[in-house]
Amino acid sequence: MSTMKDDDYFNWQGKVVNKAVANQVAWNLPAAKVTALVARRAWYEPLYHKAQEKDERTKADVDRHRQARKLYEGELRAFINAHIRYNDDVPRDEKIAMGVPPRDLEPTPRGKIETKPYIDLEPAGGGSIKVRCRETTDRTRASRHPLADGIECRYTFVPVGEMAPENWDDCPKTVVSKKALFKIQCGAKVIGQRFYGFFRWVNLTNPANNGDWTESKHVVIA
Repeated sequence: MSTMKDDDYFNWQGKVVNKAVANQVAWNLPAAKVTALVARRAWYEPLYHKAQEKDERTKADVDRHRQARKLYEGELRAFINAHIRYNDDVPRDEKIAMGVPPRDLEPTPRGKIETKPYIDLEPAGGGSIKVRCRETTDRTRASRHPLADGIECRYTFVPVGEMAPENWDDCPKTVVSKKALFKIQCGAKVIGQRFYGFFRWVNLTNPANNGDWTESKHVVIA
C-alpha cells in the first residue's frame, strides 16, 4: 500500500474511476474490468467514510478500512498499469490529470561519470574487508553516484613488506557491488596480508561512461 494519506487516496481513486467510466468506449477499456472497478469502489467508500467518524468508529472499523484500501489499491494500480498508463488511446494530459504520468519506455541517457568515489576500508574479521563508498567527502553515510549502477573494485593481497601494485591492472581479482556499503570476502588464508584495491563508479549498460579509477586503497586483513 502506498504512503498516500487516506483522504488523498479517496479523492484520487474517485477521479480515476470516474474517468474510466466516462471514457470507457473512447479509451477502449475492457467493460468487465471497469464494471469490477466500480463495484470495488462501491464496497470501499462506505468503509472509508465509517473510518473517518472519529467519535463513533471502532478499532474494527479502522482495521476493515485499512484492509479494504490495501486490496482495492492493489487492484486499482494493476488496472492502471494494464489499461491506462501505456494505452495510446488515453491522451497524455488525461493521464497526468489522473496522477498517472506515463513512464518513459526508453531509459534517459546517462552521461560520463566525472568523479571518483571516496573509499573507507575497515577490517571486518574472518578475513573480510568492509568497504564504504561515498560520492562526496562531506557525507558520513555510504552513498552512490547518481549516474552509476554500482562500484567496481580491482584488488589483490600482498604480504606485509612486499611491493604494492602500482595500477589497477596489476590486480587480478575483481568485484562489482550495486551497494555503496559492502564486504569483500578475502578468506582466512590471507589474514595478516595487506589488501590493495582500486575503485571506480561503473555504468553497467554503457562502460564508456564508467568513472576513473581511484589511487590504491589498502588495509591489513584481519
